[in-house]
Formats: sequence, structure tokens, C-alpha cells
Amino acid sequence: MDSMLELVEARGLRPGDALPTERELAELFGVSRNVLRQAFGVLEDRGLLRTVRGSGRYLREAAVAHVADLGARASVEVASIADVLEARTLLEVQVAALACQRRTAEQAQSLAVLAGRLASWEDNLAFHCAVAAATHNFVLERLVRQQAELAGELHQREHYQDPDELEHMRAEHQGIAAAIAARDSEAAKDLVRGHLHRTRRVLFSHPSR
Repeated sequence: MDSMLELVEARGLRPGDALPTERELAELFGVSRNVLRQAFGVLEDRGLLRTVRGSGRYLREAAVAHVADLGARASVEVASIADVLEARTLLEVQVAALACQRRTAEQAQSLAVLAGRLASWEDNLAFHCAVAAATHNFVLERLVRQQAELAGELHQREHYQDPDELEHMRAEHQGIAAAIAARDSEAAKDLVRGHLHRTRRVLFSHPSR
């Protein structure tokens, strides 16, 4: 069954997509069709698969969500906060530059509001996701959200209970929002880079609260 879910991820299958034929899957996994049918039965019982007689087997929405959840959990197990912050810096610096080019007036106003109300990890997540949304690129939005949520899973949430630290982050967010509103991509890139570098220093200076 795990091999079947890995196949879904590897081929980027979506809800409603058909699985390969029994013959193809039996050859791919090196198992008999009886074993394969048992696996299909388990997947159907879990609501991950549906069979249409004479047509084939099709993925349900839950199957894709299940694969995504497994991937996120695996990421938490193998990633370190240093890995995540490095990846976020590489990604979000360029995201901020693109947001400068593509943001709407309404998005610039929304970023200013979000930057000014930072009081929790959830507010921080909302701000970074709003910057990504201003790129109008769904893939970038999703990547930024996944990396920010992963950082939260790796204990970064703990650092949003210090009023002084929140004030620093609020000021940094306000600077980023202002640069995006001014369409100053170089300033936005520098500010995001500095923001994430300082976050790294804080986390490693105070690994636990």
C-alpha cells in the first residue's frame, strides 16, 4: 500500500485520475494480481480509491490529501530549523521581489495592516503568506506556506511569546510591507533577508523558552 501512495506522489496524480492497469502495477511492484487486489481493497475501505467496473480505479480527494500529509510529516522528521530557514531565505527573498512587481493596491494595504498587528505565530504566518499571494503565483504561495508551517512544527512557535521579540518582528514586517508598497524590490529583498537571518540568530541564541 505504501508503494501505491508513493506512486501517486511520484507521478503527481490528482483526484479523479486513473491508476495504471493491474498488469502495469503488478509488473512495476513485482507482486501478483491477488496481492495487488488486496491492497486496492484496503485503499477503498479507507476512502482513498474508487473502482468503476469495466473502467478502472480512480483516486479520491482523500488519497491526494493523505499523500501530502505523509510528505509533510516526513519533512518534519528529517528537517532541522537551520535547513528550513535556509530554504525560506532562498525562496522568500525572491518572492518579495516578485510581489513588488505584481502586488495590487489592495494587497499593499492588506500587508500594511497585517504587519502592524503581529502578535502571534499565526499572524506571522498570515503576513508571509500574504506576501506570497501578492506574486499571483499559486506554486510560490503553496511553497511559502509549507515552509512557514514546517518552521512552526520545528519549535519556532515558542518564540512568539516575548513582547520585545514581537516588537522587533513587527517593525521588520512593516519595513517589508512598505518596500513592497513602494515597489522597491531591492529594499524588499534586503529586508526579508535580514528578517530571516535575525530570526535564525534569535532561534539559535535561545533554542528553547
